[in-house]
Amino acid sequence: MKEILILLFLVNISVFSKVLDVGVVLENNSACSNNALKVLQDELNKNFSGTEYSPKITEKFYLTNHNIQEGVNNLNSNKKIDAIFILTCAPLENIKNVDKNKFYSIPFGFGEKKAIAPSNVNYIYSKINLNDFISVFREIDQVNEVNVLISNMDSNNLKKLEQNTKIDGLKVNVLNSSETNLINSINNGIPSFLIDFNASLKPLAYSGLNLDNEMMKRLRAASLNYMFFKTGRGMGKIIEVDEPRKDIYLNSAIASKIGIFPNLIFLQEMSEINLKKTENPKLSLKGAVQRALNSNVDLLQIKQNIFTNFYSTKVVNSQRLPQLSANMNYSALDSRSPAFEQGAATNSVNSFLKLSQVIFSDQINASVYIEKLALDSSRKQYDQEKLNVIYYVASTYVNILQLHAQLKIQMSNYKLLKETLDIAKINYRVGSGGLQDVYRLESDVASALADIANVKGEIRSQELYLNNLLNYPEANTYTYQTLSDIAPFFLLSDNLSKNFYLESDRSKKIQNFLIEGALSNSNTLQQLDNTIKGTERQYTSSKRERYIPTVEAFGNYNKNNIITPWGKNSDNKFPNEYWEAGVSVSLPLISGGEIYYNNKKLESELKSLEYNKLSLKNQLAQQVLQTYTQLLTNFVQSYTTKTSADVAQKNLNIVKNLYAEGSITITDFLSAQNNTLTQELKYVIDNFNLINSTLQLENLYGKSSLTIDESERKNILNALQREIEN
Repeated sequence: MKEILILLFLVNISVFSKVLDVGVVLENNSACSNNALKVLQDELNKNFSGTEYSPKITEKFYLTNHNIQEGVNNLNSNKKIDAIFILTCAPLENIKNVDKNKFYSIPFGFGEKKAIAPSNVNYIYSKINLNDFISVFREIDQVNEVNVLISNMDSNNLKKLEQNTKIDGLKVNVLNSSETNLINSINNGIPSFLIDFNASLKPLAYSGLNLDNEMMKRLRAASLNYMFFKTGRGMGKIIEVDEPRKDIYLNSAIASKIGIFPNLIFLQEMSEINLKKTENPKLSLKGAVQRALNSNVDLLQIKQNIFTNFYSTKVVNSQRLPQLSANMNYSALDSRSPAFEQGAATNSVNSFLKLSQVIFSDQINASVYIEKLALDSSRKQYDQEKLNVIYYVASTYVNILQLHAQLKIQMSNYKLLKETLDIAKINYRVGSGGLQDVYRLESDVASALADIANVKGEIRSQELYLNNLLNYPEANTYTYQTLSDIAPFFLLSDNLSKNFYLESDRSKKIQNFLIEGALSNSNTLQQLDNTIKGTERQYTSSKRERYIPTVEAFGNYNKNNIITPWGKNSDNKFPNEYWEAGVSVSLPLISGGEIYYNNKKLESELKSLEYNKLSLKNQLAQQVLQTYTQLLTNFVQSYTTKTSADVAQKNLNIVKNLYAEGSITITDFLSAQNNTLTQELKYVIDNFNLINSTLQLENLYGKSSLTIDESERKNILNALQREIEN
C-alpha cells in the first residue's frame, strides 16, 4: 500500500508539474549550438527530476554581430520565458536590463569574478593560467610570439591577463576570440592558441583547448543552480569552477599553412592531433596495377626488347632472300709508271650488278630458328616481369594498408595513454596516486608518439616506392581501399577454411596442383627451354657442317669502259658488256679441329642447361611448398590472434576503469595496455601477411587474380576442385 501511494505521488508530480519556458541565446545556428541545446535540456531534465517543475527550451535567439544585449532584450520581451541561458562565445560585458522575474545564467565565463549584483543572475567562470598551456611553444623553432584567443572575457580582463603572462623568450598577445583574429594570425604566420566553446572556430586555430567536457560541466552547474533558485535552496549566484583540463589539440593543416611544424616535445603535450584533411586522389588496387602495366619504366624497357628481338629475327631471315648489289671499280695508270706500256689503257671503269640467292644454308636456318626462340624468350621475360610488377605493386599496396591499420592502433594507444596520464595527474593532485605514475605514463606517451612517427615515416617510404613503380610524381599520396575491399580479388583466398587443412590429404592434393601449375606456367622455365632448344639446334647444325654444304646461286652483269690513248673502247679486243652466272657450293673438310671442339663445347653446354633446368624446377617446387605452408600458418594465426586481440581489449577496458578507481597500480594497467597493443598489432600483421603470402603464391603459380578474366578464374577454381575431389 505504501509503494502504491509513493507511485501515485510521483505520478501526480509528473502530471501536474509546472512547465517552465526557457530561452537560450546562442552564437549561431550550428552543430555546436544544437549540441549545447541538447546537453542543456538533458541536464535540466535530470536536475529538475522529482521537483514540481519541468523546464523546456521553447525559444532560441541567434546573435548577429555578437550583440548579446539584443538577445537578452528579445527574450525579456517574452513574458512566458522564466529563465534565460546565455550560451555564447562572444565577449560578455555586464548584462543590463535584467528582469527581476526571470533567472539568468552565463555559464561560459573566463577570467576574474564578475561584479553582478542581482541575485537572479548566475555566473560560472574559471581562472586561466596561460603559462601552463603555452609555455611549451618555446620548444618550437622560430616561434617567439603566440596569439592567445579567449571567449567570454571583457577587454580589461584580456589586457590584465596579457600583462600577467610572462614566458621567457615568448611574446604573448591575449585577444578576443573571433574568426577575424584567427585569420589574421594565419596571415601573419603567428601560431594561435584558442580557448573558446565555439567549435566552428576550432579549425582556424593552430592549437587550443578541447572544451567539450568543460561545456558539459558548466551546463550541469548552470541547470543545477537554476533548480536551486526555483526551489529556494539558496545556491550561490557566482560559481568558480576548476581550471579547464589540459586537453590540447593541434591542427596540422594550420601548421602546414603557416610553415611552423611542432617537434616531439610539443607533441607530447597534445591530446588530439587533427591531421590535415585533403582530398587525396583515390587509388584502387586494380587501378594501381593497370597503371604500372602501362607506365612502369622497367617493364617498358623489357617490352622494347621484344621489338629488338623481332627485328633481329627479320634481319637473320632476310639472308634467305635474293641479294642484289651494284659495284664499280675505277683505275688509273700514270704514264711514268714502269708498268706502263705504250698503247695500254691509262684509266678504266669496271661496273657490274651482282645478284645472289642462297639455295640452302643450314647455318642460316639454325640462326633463324634460334632468333625465333630468342623472340619467344623475350616475350616470356616480359610476361614474367609483368607478374613481378603486379606482385610488387600489390604487395606494396597491401603493406601501406597494413601500416595505416597499425597507425590507427598506435593513435588509439596514444590517446589511451594521454587519458590515463590525465587521470594519474588528477590522482596525484588529490593525493591518491604517486608522482612515479605520472613519470612512467609521460615516458610511455613519449614512446607512443615516437611509434606514431615511425609508422608515418614507413608509410611515406612505401608511398615513394609505389610512386616509383607507377611512374607517378614522388610527392603523390592517395586514399586507399580497405582490406575487406581487396580480399575477395584473390583466387587462393576462396574457401580457405573449407579446403586448406595443414597435413591433410586435401592439402597435399592442393600442393600438387600448385606445383604442377607453377611448373607449366613458369616463364623462367620456358625461357630456359628455349635456350636448350637453341643450343640443341646449334649442336645439330655444327654436326652437319662437314656433310651438308652451303649452296648459293649467283649472277653478274658486267660493263667495262676502257680508255686508251686512242679513245674510249678503242682496243675492241673483248666485248665491253656481258653476263655470267653460276652456283657456289661450300663444304668445309678440314677446319683445324674447330668443328670438333665446337661440338664438344655445345655438348657440355646442353648438359649444364639440363642440370640448371632440374635445379630450377626443384627450387620452384620448394618455393611453392614453403609459400603455401606460410599461407596456411598465416590463416591460422589470423584467426587466433583476432580472438586474442578481442579478449585483450576487453581486459584493458576493465583494467582502465579499475585504475581510474584506484583499485590497481599503474604497473597492472601498463601491463594490460602493452598486451593489448601487442595483440592488436599482431592481428593486423597476421591478417595482412595472409594476403601477402597469397600474392606471393600467385606470383609463383604464374597467374594473377588482378589481371585474369572471370572465365579463366572459374577454370582455375574448377580445376582445383577436380584435383581435390579425385
